Amino acid sequence: MKTNRHPNISTRSRARGITLVEILVVIAMLLILASFAVPSMSNATVKAEMTATVENVEYSIQAARNTARMNETHVALQFSDANAGTQTISFQGKGSGSLPGMQDYVLPESIQLVSAQRGFEFDSRGLVENPGTIVLVSKTDDSVTSTIEVK
Repeated sequence: MKTNRHPNISTRSRARGITLVEILVVIAMLLILASFAVPSMSNATVKAEMTATVENVEYSIQAARNTARMNETHVALQFSDANAGTQTISFQGKGSGSLPGMQDYVLPESIQLVSAQRGFEFDSRGLVENPGTIVLVSKTDDSVTSTIEVK
């Protein structure tokens, strides 16, 4: 009985590894999957930044309200454009300028604060004198917005 010591050439080439075509197919599939993941990751980042900004603005409103109550004085929460593209929320006491211990909040450059009013004033009981709304709009994705009622 004669045994064949030399395997078939096509069998030997298949046993060596993967081909260039197979590598290219895998890379193409990975690129297709990545093209679906990137936009959703970008959208998640915009929404997370909006959520953090909403929480900070709501905290600023509550801080102004509480400071007015504790100090039994009027406290104004004002919106200003400090630099081109940067908006700031600052606190002012009645006739006294800025309040000690109250830090201004600078909004992220990618989010714009829109309000019919330039700010809100809280009386000594912590009640807002002129209720209104604040709208936060993402500059990178206009579909991501949040509305905050100040009442």
